[in-house]
Amino acid sequence: MRLLLDERILADGRVVRTWAARDGEHVAIADDEAGITATISIAGLDRVIGRIGRPLERGVALEGDHLELADGHCLRRLRYHAAVDATGRDYLVWERPGDEPLAALATSVAMMLRFIALRLDPQKSEAPEG
Repeated sequence: MRLLLDERILADGRVVRTWAARDGEHVAIADDEAGITATISIAGLDRVIGRIGRPLERGVALEGDHLELADGHCLRRLRYHAAVDATGRDYLVWERPGDEPLAALATSVAMMLRFIALRLDPQKSEAPEG
């Protein structure tokens, strides 16, 4: 199973998506536009979301597509309409065993994960010859 992390529209009108999938004890990150696929550890994902995530507001139901990961971790995509927003936004919620869930804007998390995946993808990070 794959979890859609983010979708965006490029200047030429194409819609591209960033995905996450369980890869054993790791998480595979794939991006349609950049053509990257890389795996990061659950601890790495925890560090990324832990840096920008905030505790989920009380009363927000944990609904939506989700990706069950090793050791009881779960990454969930959540559409939420805060009172201060004109429309709903997509959030990624990081559920950790024994700790409160953290939420961050899906676009921010996906951007950080695309950057990490690009750096980890051996085909994309090699210096060009010549």
